[in-house]
Amino acid sequence: VSTQSTGIAQMEGELEFFSPVEHPQYQYGLKQLSRSSQKKLNFLFQSGFTVHHAGLPRTDRNVVENLFSMGLGKVMCCTATLAWCVNLPAHTVVIKGTEYYDASKGEFVDIGILDVLQIFGRAGRPQFDSSGHGIIITPQDKLHKYLMLLTQQHPIESQFIRSLNDNLNAEICLGTVGSVEEAIQWLKYTYLWVRMQKNPLLYGINQKMRERDPDLHHYLTDLVKKAALVLDKCRMIRFNPQTELLAATDLGRTASHFYIKHPTIEHYNSTFKPNLLEEEILGCISQADEFSQLKVQEEESVELGELHQSHRYEVKGGTE
Repeated sequence: VSTQSTGIAQMEGELEFFSPVEHPQYQYGLKQLSRSSQKKLNFLFQSGFTVHHAGLPRTDRNVVENLFSMGLGKVMCCTATLAWCVNLPAHTVVIKGTEYYDASKGEFVDIGILDVLQIFGRAGRPQFDSSGHGIIITPQDKLHKYLMLLTQQHPIESQFIRSLNDNLNAEICLGTVGSVEEAIQWLKYTYLWVRMQKNPLLYGINQKMRERDPDLHHYLTDLVKKAALVLDKCRMIRFNPQTELLAATDLGRTASHFYIKHPTIEHYNSTFKPNLLEEEILGCISQADEFSQLKVQEEESVELGELHQSHRYEVKGGTE
């Protein structure tokens, strides 16, 4: 994208608007980028363009961020995930395309309105600029959707239920939750509880359920018990259904300390056995839930293919 933008600016005779040559720190920028192994960074910088993505070494990313914040880089092209993370003020922000690949769903999905607002928040920061512009490029059939979302206030809903099991394990390991009743009180301090009362239908609470359970105590009890049973099955906690007490285990503490998700622990419990070969251990670890969203990038395929040919162990699934 950065190379294409440079070419378009040159064709239109407007490249001088982006050129950093007149900037007093221009030579400093050239010197910084001359140390980079990515020679294209230096070439693009001379036209006022920079790139920022996960494939760049950390040192190069730091240099690019620094040059952009100094005004030496007029345009920064970055991937969607990094646009959420790069906290740099800009006068204009352009979102080119509103779809991204969600590995957990295995398909392309639309960028959420909260992400759009966060990215647009980079434009026109009050302490740096008197105005700012946010531009979103999206197909015609999605334009109305984003216009509605940007111009109307929509409540932010909680996604806490998705990670309830792992968060409950962390609280049990910390000692702040030791029973089902304490877990219910803990849940009432969360944003999930706030939205559950405001918009119960979204969380599966219909009118009849609300009439039978006005304070949602039974609903929260079911949530906690279901999570506790999952954690108990994974041997991350010990749950006594009669006394409703919750106790941490060494496995649960290890998972909490190293941020290991419960599906990974469940997988390890079923696959780790005594006297496994190194090949089997590596295969087991590589199938952890934490790695599920890692995808092979096109530019990595050649190097991974070479590694696959010279590897010491059998790699199930090949380089993909």
